[in-house]
Amino acid sequence: MTTPAWRIVGEVAAGEMWAAVAEHPAVDTVDRTHLDPRTSIGLFLSAQPNASQGRFLASDWTRGHARMGRIVVVPGDLPLHVQAQAAPPRRMLHCRLPIRAGLPRPSGPGLLARCLDVRSPGIAASLARLAQEVAAPGFAGATLIEGLGLVVAAELARELAGAERPSVGGLAGWQLRRIDDHLAAGHWDCTISDLARLCGISAAHAMRAFRQSTGRSIAQHVAALRMARARDLLAGDAHDIAEIAALLRFASPSAFAAAFRRASGVSPGNYRRSIGRL
Repeated sequence: MTTPAWRIVGEVAAGEMWAAVAEHPAVDTVDRTHLDPRTSIGLFLSAQPNASQGRFLASDWTRGHARMGRIVVVPGDLPLHVQAQAAPPRRMLHCRLPIRAGLPRPSGPGLLARCLDVRSPGIAASLARLAQEVAAPGFAGATLIEGLGLVVAAELARELAGAERPSVGGLAGWQLRRIDDHLAAGHWDCTISDLARLCGISAAHAMRAFRQSTGRSIAQHVAALRMARARDLLAGDAHDIAEIAALLRFASPSAFAAAFRRASGVSPGNYRRSIGRL
């Protein structure tokens, strides 16, 4: 039997993080093995429950196929056999997590079974936010995608291995200035990894230390500065909206318009006209 092709409705890559929202057609049966060198995680976005069952092909998996939940993790280089009968149409978020997150390989049937049905509210909330951003990218762009990926990886490490978040200090003044200077130069599509390299630290450290220093995430900071720049450009008449979208590194004028409306409640054109009346 030939498996019908998925249809990817949104896809984003940021640093080592990859995420896509895909629509899967109805199938009579599911019988396949998933294997990826990177740890992957999936979120079932459809209203109906996941009807699939999975079994890790590993010596420490001592049971048969088990029910899979709404969130499923497949550790890197660990084959997962999936089977189901009469699977309905379904919509899913698929992610490959950053390699540098250093996720431990779960061992033993208990931890492996938890991979098939992850029930962490924090992971669920981050994945839902990822799905929203993939479907309609906003002003935070790549920084938000990568940041959410690192958050999911950290939460997953604690969920599966009890890892504790290390204690770190905030960023130095020169590091904060270097981040702002890089953004002011127009690098709006940079990733957290890019900004971390400028500061000589890891991406995970940058996320924690930036929030400790500023009270907000890197993604929130990038979105706020990008939005402020958008308003400045719209207040002038040197560039049309398509040119502003390009300057702000949006994929298209329509993507810029959608992000601006979501952030401000008005379209770029209406905002420009309202400024002109003042």
